[in-house]
Amino acid sequence: MTSDALRARFDFIKGEAEVLAGGLLDVPRRVVLLNGLYHDSGRNHAFSLMAAHGALWAIGYFEAGGSLGRLIARRYFYDAEERAYRIGLLRQFAEGFRKVNRQVCIDTYTNYHFTKELGEQSGADDLVPPTLLDALNRVHHARKAGRTFDAHERRRAFEQSFLCEQEVTVAPGVREAVDAFDCRIMRALCLRPIVRFAYFPWMQYLVFGDLSDTGERVRKGMRAFDLAEHASWPRVERALRHYGAMDPAPLDDPVGSTAELRETVGREAELAAELLGRSRPQAE
Repeated sequence: MTSDALRARFDFIKGEAEVLAGGLLDVPRRVVLLNGLYHDSGRNHAFSLMAAHGALWAIGYFEAGGSLGRLIARRYFYDAEERAYRIGLLRQFAEGFRKVNRQVCIDTYTNYHFTKELGEQSGADDLVPPTLLDALNRVHHARKAGRTFDAHERRRAFEQSFLCEQEVTVAPGVREAVDAFDCRIMRALCLRPIVRFAYFPWMQYLVFGDLSDTGERVRKGMRAFDLAEHASWPRVERALRHYGAMDPAPLDDPVGSTAELRETVGREAELAAELLGRSRPQAE
């Protein structure tokens, strides 16, 4: 296959991912996609499941109604104008993280499906970073063989996927969100979260000193993976329901829910094209 044909296929899959990922507020929709990838991989692509946990946790922390929003509301209970200003800053910062979350989903879906289809083609490493390409090809080989990764293989594949995501997608997005934040106090609050994923053991937290530090995010992310490995992956998957941020029904059939989402988006696209065609003036 030519490099142009590879690029065209990659761009097509990415375009599909951008539509499926929905808007910035469609986090549950992206959780369905990410959990669907995990199952499609034969439960070997742990990164996608971990990304789903990160997305759901962020809803409960960065949103105005989340834990940080409630903290701000209590801190400035005596001054409605100042409280509204601080909540507005939080919404701005949360939007930046929603953009990162959406892009992570798009990139994860694109890289997974492109490599599943064409990962063995010469030139694929021009479109997918070589270390990530290697990790995903190993995931696909195991899936085809009906084999489940052992703990070492799963960690290696996760680490390669996670490092690439942090360097290529997350770091630039976080930097953009932080650079737009000119309030020192609010920046300190947002960049020092206390993270607790739903599958963590009792009283286990990841305390950040600086969320914008890529090295710290990597260390904490690998720690979250190790805790997941200790908890057992079925338990990690079940814990997606514990955030209370989405209807749990789509989590019962991840692959079917993903297929249904794709069908729904396809019907919407066909309807939009039909309506657009009707709205065009007829050529004389």
